[in-house]
This record gives sequence, C-alpha cells and structure tokens, in this order.
Amino acid sequence: MKAPSTLLLRAMLRPQQPLCQIRSKSDWMPREKYAKITLLDKLHRRQKDAIRKERQDSELRAQKITSLPPTQMAQQEQASAATGPAASSNVTRPTTTFPFLISRTASNNIPVYETAKNGGNRHITSIRKISGDIEKLATTVRDALELPEHIVDVKGRKKDTVVINWTTNQIVIRGWRGAEVKKWAELSGF
Repeated sequence: MKAPSTLLLRAMLRPQQPLCQIRSKSDWMPREKYAKITLLDKLHRRQKDAIRKERQDSELRAQKITSLPPTQMAQQEQASAATGPAASSNVTRPTTTFPFLISRTASNNIPVYETAKNGGNRHITSIRKISGDIEKLATTVRDALELPEHIVDVKGRKKDTVVINWTTNQIVIRGWRGAEVKKWAELSGF
C-alpha cells in the first residue's frame, strides 16, 4: 500500500487552512512573459522610499526656482542692451545669448533624462542635444543649481558633481536633478 501524500494528510488534519499559499496582488511581482518590470519592482522597500523622497525633493527645489541666478541675469541684461530693444513679435520663449544651445526634442520637450545605474544605487541626470561651449554650460548648470564643485565619497575620493561626457556631448549630473534642470532651462529660454 502506498503512503498518502503530505498534502492529503495536511488537508485531512487541518481543513481550515488552504492547500496552497494565497497571495494578494500587491505582494507578488508579475512574472508573466510580457510583464513590464520597472526599476522600482527590483528594489527593496527602503530603496523605493529613498528614490521617491529624492525625486520629491528635486521637484520642491524646482518649484522654488522662480528666476535665474544673478550672474545669468546680468549676462542677459548686457546682451539685450547690446542688441537694442526687443521687437514686438509673438515669441513664446525669450532669446538666449549663451555660448551654448540646448535643442529641444521632436516632441518639443527639454532633453533632460534621469537614470539609475548600479542596481539603483547611482542616480544620474543627463542633458543631451547640446551644441556650443559645453564647458560653459556645465559651469552654468552647477552655479544655477548651487551644487558644489566636488563631493567626497566614503573612501575619501573627490568626485565631480557635474561631468562632461565628451564622447556623446552630454552633461551628467549626480542625483535626481531633472525637475530643477528643466525649470532652469525654461527660465533661460531653451
């Protein structure tokens, strides 16, 4: 005679408990063949909270930006005085006199992107579609966002907060700074 299975014995001894574990939808991650698993699905709960908090902080800092920094205001006033009074035309964005240009995307958005690397531990904001003096743009963005020039990591190494990627002509900023950079770019007239 064959011995009964453990599932059958458990069902006979404890009929109030289900045979299989029942999970609600919020407890499990989708495993279907075509399920889209986002970055937040792969992270621990504390990491998710930290990412949400960092993005909310960036949005709050962006809301506080109401005008350009004083150095940029002076540059624009000097340039507008040199060109004369502005013509009365239907221009939605002010003309910029910077030695660099940030072109908009095909959908008329500012090309600022936020990505996470190293398993979600390293947060990066990148500015693309740049032409002109990239070094000047990097220093202007650093001054506008009031970022320090360097940060010191745990091992005591100095790391730049704003870095230029010369291969792709992009500017890489440490942290989630997308909302702030977009606000600055709109105020600057890009």
